[in-house]
Amino acid sequence: MQWSNDVDICTLIILVLIGIFQCSKNCISIKRSRVFLAMVLLQIIAVICSLTVRTLLIDFAFESGLWSTVLVNIFYAVQYLVPIVFMEYMVVWSGRSLKVDVKAKILFLLPVVIYAVTILWNIFTKGLYAWDAQYGFLKTKAVWVLVLTTIYSMTYGIVYASMHIRKLAFSKLVIIAIAEATIAVEMLIQYNRSHDEFVSFIVTVALLVLYLVAQNQSDMMDNSTQVLNRNMLDELLRSNITHEKKFDLVILALDDFKFVNKTFGVTVGDMMLIQVAYFLTTVTEKGKVYRYGADQFVLEIESEDVYVDTALRRIQERFRHPWITEDVSVMLSTTISCVSYPKDGATMANIIDVIDYSILSAKTNGRGTVVYAKDLNLNTLREEKRIEKAVEKAIANDTIQVYYQPIFNTEKQCYTSAEALVRLTDEDLGSIPPDIFIPIAEKNGTIIKLGLMIFEKVCHFIAKQNLRETSIEYIEVNVSVVQCMQQNFVDELLQIMKRYNVGTDQINLEVTETAAANSLVILQENIDSLYTKGISFSLDDYGSGYSTLGYIHQFPFNIIKLDRLMVWDAFANEKAGITLKYTVGMLKELKVRIVAEGVETQEQKSYLEAIGCDYLQGWYYSKAVPEDEFMQIIQQAS
Repeated sequence: MQWSNDVDICTLIILVLIGIFQCSKNCISIKRSRVFLAMVLLQIIAVICSLTVRTLLIDFAFESGLWSTVLVNIFYAVQYLVPIVFMEYMVVWSGRSLKVDVKAKILFLLPVVIYAVTILWNIFTKGLYAWDAQYGFLKTKAVWVLVLTTIYSMTYGIVYASMHIRKLAFSKLVIIAIAEATIAVEMLIQYNRSHDEFVSFIVTVALLVLYLVAQNQSDMMDNSTQVLNRNMLDELLRSNITHEKKFDLVILALDDFKFVNKTFGVTVGDMMLIQVAYFLTTVTEKGKVYRYGADQFVLEIESEDVYVDTALRRIQERFRHPWITEDVSVMLSTTISCVSYPKDGATMANIIDVIDYSILSAKTNGRGTVVYAKDLNLNTLREEKRIEKAVEKAIANDTIQVYYQPIFNTEKQCYTSAEALVRLTDEDLGSIPPDIFIPIAEKNGTIIKLGLMIFEKVCHFIAKQNLRETSIEYIEVNVSVVQCMQQNFVDELLQIMKRYNVGTDQINLEVTETAAANSLVILQENIDSLYTKGISFSLDDYGSGYSTLGYIHQFPFNIIKLDRLMVWDAFANEKAGITLKYTVGMLKELKVRIVAEGVETQEQKSYLEAIGCDYLQGWYYSKAVPEDEFMQIIQQAS
């Protein structure tokens, strides 16, 4: 008996420490933290009741009287309530609401009802325990109802969370599940024993695990500024949206903050970020402040708190004054965007997209700009997101198609090359032009996967059709500016070519002038590296508005592709025709081969051949077609 008391005392000490840590000044007042604290307090009450009854029995030979009966009833009521509160905790942690799922709500309420009925029945009948003169209060077989209810509640909580929780938290969920499984096993073992001290201790250990894994304050706070981090923004906003709580967001993006770090050092920069974060916590009493990015903060304003305009005035007034730290005084500027739920977005994904879009719009408008999401063209954003999802779906399902447009060699009078052109068709959006979805894929980074997928399809096509045995010498593949900026770009292309046994002379990479203009240094390194391996390069869209002979002088371009608009203008305007003629002559002097795009008529073909174009490409010969149709064109022309 004394040993049992020692276990309960150790258990109580652990629980009190957990409660103190949870209630510390760093505690974040969110619903799941309050639910967790409720579990700890209930378990403390259960242990105190158990310890008190056992002590009274030892010291005073306390028989089954009123007070002992009350304590035992409280013990049973509280101990078996903890798993039900745990079930609520897991539902809250998942970020979902039972309001939107009737079936899940019924399954949730089932153990609650059974528990309530059992406890009420026990109060009037004392059916859960019996008094024994030697051993004191003993469990009856009726307790198995509460044991099964406990196991059901814990299982429900784990399963529900596993179905809805974010992927990043899944590893934590596994640890929690193991701890809860231990409790279930211990309860089954203890069912036939007289005392519950082992169960109480195991439950307390599980609460400690839950505190360290799911309630760890360091996982909720930004280490530098000590405001809530991005993960908490996602969690709390998702909860507010689930429960349809209106809120406004003020997003601050500090302008040119990299300049502060470079000029005054990272330490000074961090101290200024801390000052900005602390100031934002003073703007509103009920709202919360999050660090959204390296130099971005989000201020959440509850609808019944201050108005957004009031908060903006306070923020703008503060940024009119310098930020001072360690004898350094700096004037900071910030662009601000304002987003409101549910006006500007109905879901969490919508809100995050609107935040990013509004920040970008504010930055585009210039330093110190304030942008309201309600004033933006959110229809454009939503259309972009639909296309973005269509691209991701096509990549995942491998439904991206590559078409080929033959290129006519004016010297050999046959097709000797072709350009690979990507095609995307979505069930809902239909056919999406490349000039629409490629920029979107570049913006969100999916162009890297997409580009490699296209390149691999081209290499597979070259190998499958054994193009060396045809008149086709090489295939032109477009390269995105984002691909050019990847450090492993060269290695990945060479590995794919090696996999399909495609020679470097069978690939020509097309680089647009806009790509060259945006990533000159990195592009230079990658082109030089691939060029030394034997891959040739084309400068695409020459004459589209970014033209500079510097690109031709600096990069080892073998081929220059004249933009179709330059070709068409030559037949509509006399001066444009003269420009085209002398441009071709100049490029011939530079010893590069010339491809004229957009050839659609016999007149254009004859003239372009006459002025010295080496290759012709356009609908006069063929539009871009699927693999099989392309091979038929080549075979018929040979």
